Amino acid sequence: MKFMDKQTFINSCYSQLAGILKNAKNHQKNDKQKHRTEGFIQAGKVLGLISNKEAIDLMEKAHFQVFDESIESRKSRKATLKEAVARGDDEYIDIPAYARNKI
Repeated sequence: MKFMDKQTFINSCYSQLAGILKNAKNHQKNDKQKHRTEGFIQAGKVLGLISNKEAIDLMEKAHFQVFDESIESRKSRKATLKEAVARGDDEYIDIPAYARNKI
C-alpha cells in the first residue's frame, strides 16, 4: 500500500480547490466535486496531513490565483452589488464591472 506524503496531499488539495474555483468562475458549479474535496481535506486533517490553518491558507491561495482577490474581498464586493441591486441603485449598477471591481 502506498501512502501519500504531506506535500503530495497539499498539492492534490490545491489542484482540486483551483479546479472547483475555476469552474465557479465560469458559472459551472459542481457540488459533488466540492463535497468530495471538502471530505478529502477533512480526512487530511484527521490523518494529520494538513492543519486547519494550512487548509484555510490553501483555500485563500487558490481563490486568489483564480479570482485575483481574497475570499473576504470577493464576498464584500458581491454583497455590495447585491445590496445595490436590492435598493435599485442604478448609478452603482451602471458602472462597468471592470471599474466597479476596483471600487
